[in-house]
Amino acid sequence: MISVRSQHTRFSLIPHETLLEGLERTGHEVEYQCRGGYCGACRVRLLDGEVEYLEQPLAFIASDEILPCCCVPKSDIRLDCELRPELQVFQAQEELFPAQGSLFDDDLPTLDSRVKKLARRRIPRPVSTASNLSLF
Repeated sequence: MISVRSQHTRFSLIPHETLLEGLERTGHEVEYQCRGGYCGACRVRLLDGEVEYLEQPLAFIASDEILPCCCVPKSDIRLDCELRPELQVFQAQEELFPAQGSLFDDDLPTLDSRVKKLARRRIPRPVSTASNLSLF
């Protein structure tokens, strides 16, 4: 299976998934507009490996850049791409305190499960209380 490595993590693409979809799924910070290779907003630097374009991109790219919206890796690749800032903090904590579950647990959390958990987390709203009410 082909792996994609970024500055903070490594993952594999799901079948029929573009590189951009995989980067989004794993919490990477990638801008995009068209998802078809027209605008070039999603361009990232390819540090190592090869990609294959599903559609020939129309946006200008330099020799060391790729458009993840319309390509898939042909081999293991390494990208100059970062996780979203809130996930970078989480990733740094994971490196300091690895696997806090059972040593015998086969289902250790993956980056995908952590991204989903952070996406589901709701920000608590402040509770307003009346200051002129007393309990006694």
